Amino acid sequence: MSEQDAPRYADRLFPAPVDHGIALPDRAVASVRSGTDTEAGEHVNELWYQGSGRIGEKPVESIVIYPPTRGVVGQGDPFEPVKIGVLIDMDLGQLTADLMDPIILAVEDALNEGVYDRPVEILTVDARGLPRENYLKVRKGYQKLVDAGCVVVIGPFISDNSVNLCKTVNETGVAALGWTGTTRFAGEYCFTVANGDIPTEGVMAADWCFQNGYTKVGFFWEQGSSGDLYSDYFRDAARRYDLEIIKEVCLGPNPKNFERHLATMREQGAEAIVYMGYGYSTFHFARGFKNLDWDPPRFMGTAFMFYSNSNAWAEGLEGWHGVDQLGEDGANPNYEAMLERFEARFGRVSRNVVVALSYDTARAALHGIANARIAIPEEVKIGLEKIKWMPCTNGGPGCYLTFAEYDHRGYKGDFLTIRELRGGELHFRGYHRPQWPSNTLSPIVKQA
Repeated sequence: MSEQDAPRYADRLFPAPVDHGIALPDRAVASVRSGTDTEAGEHVNELWYQGSGRIGEKPVESIVIYPPTRGVVGQGDPFEPVKIGVLIDMDLGQLTADLMDPIILAVEDALNEGVYDRPVEILTVDARGLPRENYLKVRKGYQKLVDAGCVVVIGPFISDNSVNLCKTVNETGVAALGWTGTTRFAGEYCFTVANGDIPTEGVMAADWCFQNGYTKVGFFWEQGSSGDLYSDYFRDAARRYDLEIIKEVCLGPNPKNFERHLATMREQGAEAIVYMGYGYSTFHFARGFKNLDWDPPRFMGTAFMFYSNSNAWAEGLEGWHGVDQLGEDGANPNYEAMLERFEARFGRVSRNVVVALSYDTARAALHGIANARIAIPEEVKIGLEKIKWMPCTNGGPGCYLTFAEYDHRGYKGDFLTIRELRGGELHFRGYHRPQWPSNTLSPIVKQA
């Protein structure tokens, strides 16, 4: 037989699954001690609400977590882990460890509870995009996770990138669990475990002004994918509450004349300042208030939660009220118990909203996989829609997460709160529980 006529043999197109040999009988175990390149004992946070990692730390690209064997011996052929993607699309500052480690803990907790009985791989890409970097980076990052076989993706986190990715996610058909608060991240495969609620934040700002008796307001908002959602809803609520917006400023990517705008607002009698935007302007505000020696009541949206991003951010947010998602201190048993397990697992304490968000999002991803008939993206999407009243570590004790075929916005109940950063301390100022303006009016005299 000639060499030309000799049969050709097919090798495996893809590598065979590998058993890491780390599974234990009594508990889930991960292939790494933690989710970043920061060594145990090197995590620090100057204040309790700040991130506990370090600027510039890197996430582990691939983390495999095995369920407890419970003493069961398999047939010998290892199962390939089901893949959950993590799409990092923003500058996390000192929060990378507080993003990755709760994801590990959430998967381990679920496997220990018997929610799922196969290995899970957490695959991460760092593909930062809008608003500072190019739009294509985050699209390529999501596609890389899809091409690697992820059946669900945690992220994107920023509204601009969510709007940018929306069409791609729905066409590709791998569900993305975004943190965005915009209502424009929508479709068959777009889900949110939202870090805020942009239209509602505008309403919250007007309600806060009304409840505190501030009738004349200076208003700043920023260009971007959600700028009009912030501004339109704030203006509409301001009309209902009879608030007077004495000056309105639309900020560009590199805002100018902050001090002049603030001075004009003060001269015109502003009783409060409202800011709705990305948060990058915080430092300009801080400088302007200091130069004017002015400390007005002020309220901002979920960019307020950048207090956990770095110590510099926290300093710049001094004096602001803002939209938060951590519940009243000590009130949410799911949050408090998770933090105890977190400390036992990773040897540190970190109390900020990213820890809670990451845990809840990873839980949703894993339960979506567990609810699926088979681990393919189409079935995982259906599995996510089956999640009902999932306990949450974020928000108050009445916060829960639920999806449906017609509802891909997960958080329900007390998931939006108000806090104030004052004197270097983060103070809880209440849940967003709006009331009718009529409730504060004098009782109606009963007619004869």
